[in-house]
Amino acid sequence: MGHWIARGVLFIVDGASIAIAIVMAFYLRQWCDFFERSAPHELIHYFQFGLVYGVVLGLLYVEGIYTKRYDFWQEIERISKAVLLSGIIIFAVLAMTKHSDSYSRFVIAAIFVILALLLPLQKYFLKRFLFRLGVWREKATLIGEDLFFHEHVYSNPYLGYVESPKEAAQTLFVSSGHSKGEIETILHEALLYQQAVIFIPAVKNFNFSDAHIIHLFNARANLIIIENNLLNRFNRFLKAVLDYFLALFIVPILMLVMGIIAWKIKREDGDEVFFTQTRLGQNGEMFQCYKFRSMYKNSEGALEKYLQKHPEEVAYYSVYHKYMNDPRITKIGAFLRKTSLDELPQIINVLKGEMSLIGPRPYMLNERPKMGEDVNMVLAVKPGVTGLWQVSGRSDVDFARRVEMDVWYVRNWSLWTDFVILMKTVKVILKREGAV
Repeated sequence: MGHWIARGVLFIVDGASIAIAIVMAFYLRQWCDFFERSAPHELIHYFQFGLVYGVVLGLLYVEGIYTKRYDFWQEIERISKAVLLSGIIIFAVLAMTKHSDSYSRFVIAAIFVILALLLPLQKYFLKRFLFRLGVWREKATLIGEDLFFHEHVYSNPYLGYVESPKEAAQTLFVSSGHSKGEIETILHEALLYQQAVIFIPAVKNFNFSDAHIIHLFNARANLIIIENNLLNRFNRFLKAVLDYFLALFIVPILMLVMGIIAWKIKREDGDEVFFTQTRLGQNGEMFQCYKFRSMYKNSEGALEKYLQKHPEEVAYYSVYHKYMNDPRITKIGAFLRKTSLDELPQIINVLKGEMSLIGPRPYMLNERPKMGEDVNMVLAVKPGVTGLWQVSGRSDVDFARRVEMDVWYVRNWSLWTDFVILMKTVKVILKREGAV
């Protein structure tokens, strides 16, 4: 009963969000000074535009927003698709029915832009609220063992699964390690008692969410197709074009920030502002990677003395490729590293075509042998200014785990993955997390 209440509330609040978006879009149009006349008709004319409600809610339903459970970023992707397609449909209908002059195109476009922001924000808080009330919960049990499960499933209120005995569970999570006969028995019993079954793949380094499944009807079997999208030539070209134009767009915004940082560095010890280091680029080609200088010049002697007194730092570096307390780092350098602002000059590398805005980290030359058999996969693409490991608790991630994350990124790339990493990077910078 609880899940029906939750779905009903989600549906009603989405309808209310559409109404709010209409009101906000209408008054935004009225407040804009560059329009010579006010929007056609009054607010009630837009408020009663039923096609907007029907199309948006209908496409959200088709995307499974009211019938399935998704993680936050996966659901945002589906909401974004639904909102974008809704806007295209509404404009097409208005054009074909010759009613485009009856509505302000600015208002209609603004409705969908606002919805793309409002719906995810609203759901982020609403689902957590409903979870606390006890209605956005689904009893589940794990059959088998899986290390990540409790941390990322039961502790995720957005998904809403709560641990329960098998007999009372509405959903069964089945981990790898079971024989074919055991799995068939679990499925048979679960379907008999109307329990949903979710398989946890044994392979964790591949993203199956966008995999294409071929159903062989005569064989009563399924084929799952996994492709490497980032190694596709067209996708590489698309990513390179987006990198270049996004870099051109943000350079004017960054100039003021970079100017202030340069002044701070110069003020502290009066030495060079930038630091360059040879790094591994695409296909193992070497390039000069730009960063803001965060260390004192000629400070290797200070490091040697420090390591002699603190041998534990040597062991720490062998695992994490960083020191817990590096005596070479300046005061402003510590801040820059903590906020990742020391990497801003790498925008120059992006404009030169040596780096991407998002990708694997640019590895040092002496790190190549330590990457093992994954080196070819990681170096198959351009390194990034930011990437998956930078937004995944980078201070606590050892070198092997960093390489693993970079391999995952290359194998499972999508434009949406880049968007999520970009949003998470902004969050990390603002919260000053993840120091390296």
